[in-house]
Amino acid sequence: MFRVPFRWIKIYSSVMLISLVSKVTGYFRDATITAEFGATLVTDAYVIALLIPEVLFNIFGNSLTANFVPIYYEAECAKRHRRFVSTLFSLYLLLAGLIFLFGVKHTSLLIRIFSSGFSGQAFDTTSFLLKIFMANIFFITLTYFCLAFLQVHNRFLIASSIGIFYNIAVIASMYFKGEDNPLHILIIGTLLGYITQFVVQLPQAISLGLPMPAWRITFSPEIKNYMVLSLPVALLAILGQLNIAMDNYFASRLGEGNITTLNLGYRVLMGIYSALITNTMIIVYPILSRSMIQRDGEDTLTIIQKITNWLLILLAPLAVYLFLNAGPLIELMFKRGAFTAGQSALTAMVFQGYIVGLFFYAFRDLLVRYFFAEHSAVTIMLNGLANSMLNFIYLSVLVPLIGLPGVSLATALSAVSSSIILLVLVRKKVPVFRRLKFIQLLIKILLASGVAIVIAELTMPLINLLLTGQNVFCNLLRLGTEFIVFGFFYCLCFVIIFKKKIFGFWGR
Repeated sequence: MFRVPFRWIKIYSSVMLISLVSKVTGYFRDATITAEFGATLVTDAYVIALLIPEVLFNIFGNSLTANFVPIYYEAECAKRHRRFVSTLFSLYLLLAGLIFLFGVKHTSLLIRIFSSGFSGQAFDTTSFLLKIFMANIFFITLTYFCLAFLQVHNRFLIASSIGIFYNIAVIASMYFKGEDNPLHILIIGTLLGYITQFVVQLPQAISLGLPMPAWRITFSPEIKNYMVLSLPVALLAILGQLNIAMDNYFASRLGEGNITTLNLGYRVLMGIYSALITNTMIIVYPILSRSMIQRDGEDTLTIIQKITNWLLILLAPLAVYLFLNAGPLIELMFKRGAFTAGQSALTAMVFQGYIVGLFFYAFRDLLVRYFFAEHSAVTIMLNGLANSMLNFIYLSVLVPLIGLPGVSLATALSAVSSSIILLVLVRKKVPVFRRLKFIQLLIKILLASGVAIVIAELTMPLINLLLTGQNVFCNLLRLGTEFIVFGFFYCLCFVIIFKKKIFGFWGR
């Protein structure tokens, strides 16, 4: 029977707190940028110029999150883990150099791939920014390599705080811009933020024995295994980045500012997702990997069942609340300065589209990590291909019908579809997983959420009567009070529905 040690509960709680601070500072970063520039061609260019180096890295770098942990454990058993890490470090730095040269040389090609709707000043601004931000590929490589090394040693606190340092650097650059060109200062702040992310991790990584890159590359059995397993992961990453390129392609053809609007809706979603789910997956993955190495099918099933239940209990009601309150939330977060009411309303609709798939993003992430731990990357690659095809179909149908919100809704629906496909595959491949059940739990959670949201909405006239102001503070109190009321009655309904099973519903 899988049990969570108290030490892990403390680690998870600390990581959650740090991540919350990171997401709050991330919000202030985005709000500061949008207040200065609005949703314009400048912010569109900035978003695309930052996105392209990250996309190019992810094609090769996703293996660090997918394959590094299980293969490191195998190398550790064979006493070859230091050679494995140092050789892999060298290979990634070499790849970063090649990607940098390719990006600088083919700037125009990359911009046409990721934002075919750009022309004139928008194209020129993006080209100027991209030539500078291609240097980020080195900083991203160092950051993610340190992250993977700290994760394998169960060190999560510093790694989870790196976003705070990045956000502070960008925010500070905007507040201390003086009389200088704000775009040039933003560039400097962004580069400093990327540098800071790996600098703050380096001392702890070195203290844990992070070896320096090897001058002589030796292809040990673990390196060969890593490279073989990385091929389908790279193909999967290409498919994932293809989805991003498709989204930006459709958004860029809808007019100026739409890429920024789409990016803001996605950032709000990912802020919530990262704070609640990403850190959960980071902590669960080493536990899941060790369980699968030990070939304990029952223990693995228990881990996945419990995490699935936790995701449902947390995300299903949250999705209901956020979908119904997307307008006030986005308005509170971004409607100021150059960011207009119309842009705020459109961002809210984009956010609603993303929210539809909130649980399924997390459930798919959990199943993907299971297949990676099992070294079944080909299964994930084929599922990624299906996801890309479905995303294109949904985009082609929804964008002409409802415009920009169709882009985010297509992302959500493709996540729902690919999650169902993965669930069918895992149940077919591993008979013990046919006992994985959550439909009944989902129905009860949605019932409790429905009752809670109705009660919360009924209390709004009273809340509005008590909080009559229209400033940011009153709007925050109004939204926060409604959320507290919703959360209280959801928990109450949940306890009533499950009665004595409140501590025993996990089961096998």
